[in-house]
Amino acid sequence: MAISKNMVSTYLEYSFFLMAMGIVSVLPSRLCFKAAGLAGRMFFFVDVRHRKRAIQHILHAGITREKDEATALARRNFIHFAKVGVEIFKCSPPTSRENIPGMLSITGSSISRERFFSTSGKSEQAIIICAHFGNWEIAGQLIAMSSGLPLLSVFRPFDNPMIGDYINSRRGGNNHETAEKKGALRKIISAMEKGWSVAFVADQHASKKEGVTVNYFGHPASTHKAPAMLHLRTGIPLLVLMPRRVSDDFCFEFILSKPIIHRPSGDETKDIEAITQMFTSEIENVVRAYPEQWMWAHRRWTDINRDR
Repeated sequence: MAISKNMVSTYLEYSFFLMAMGIVSVLPSRLCFKAAGLAGRMFFFVDVRHRKRAIQHILHAGITREKDEATALARRNFIHFAKVGVEIFKCSPPTSRENIPGMLSITGSSISRERFFSTSGKSEQAIIICAHFGNWEIAGQLIAMSSGLPLLSVFRPFDNPMIGDYINSRRGGNNHETAEKKGALRKIISAMEKGWSVAFVADQHASKKEGVTVNYFGHPASTHKAPAMLHLRTGIPLLVLMPRRVSDDFCFEFILSKPIIHRPSGDETKDIEAITQMFTSEIENVVRAYPEQWMWAHRRWTDINRDR
C-alpha cells in the first residue's frame, strides 16, 4: 500500500520532535534555554509565513504602529515559545500542594483567589478560560493541585496526531484529566456534576456553528461560545486564568480575573455574546500587559488573514 504524503510528513515531524525531546532531556536546563533562544531566532528567520503573520497581527491589534517594533516583538514571541517547548519536557510538576509555592504565584483578583484557590481546602468549582499565553501546557496539573479540585481540560486535537498522543500522555495526572473537544460534552457534564472544574483554551478562531463574534483588540473575532453556554445552564462562575511565564527557572504566575457571573436576561443569544465578550476582554487585558507571551501567529480575527 502506498504511503501518503501526509503520512510521510507526520512521521518526519514526529522524528524531529523525538530528536529534539531527546536532546532536551539530557542537557542541563540552563543550556536548554540558551539553545531555545537560538532556535527561536532561527525559526523566526526561516518560518517566513508565520513571521509575517505575527508581525501583521501585532500591527493590526495596535500593540505598536511601528513596523520595526512589531518585528522585534514578534522575534521575542518566537523565542518565548521555543522556551515553552523546553519547559514542557523539563518541568516536573510538584508532587503536593506544599511544593507549589516554589514555582507558582497566584495574582489578580483577590476574590477569585479566595473562592477558587482557597488555602483552607474549600475551593469552589469554576469554568476556567485559558489562552495560548505563557505556558498553558503546564497549567492543568498546577490548577488542579493548587485549587485542590479535580480538573477536566478540553483541548483541540493536534495537527500531528503522533505528537498529540505524546503531549497528551504528559498532561494527565495529579487530579487532572483531558478530553478532546469533539464529543466531549458527556465528559464535561459528568465532571461538573461530580464537582470538578472544567478548563477551555478559548482564544482561537471558532467556526460559525461553534462561535459568536466579539471584539478583540478593536476587531471582530469569532470566539467559542461553549463556556458561556455552560455558565448560563449551570450557574457555575467563569474565571479567566492566564498562566504567565515569569523566568527561565520554571517559575509561573496565574493571573486571575474577577469571577464572571451573568444573570440570564431571557435572550440567550445576547447573553452568550455578552459573556463571551467579557472573558475575551479579560484575555485582551493580560495580553496587552505581556504581548510577547501570546501566540500572535494565530489567525484570530475575521478581518485579516482569513479566507473563510
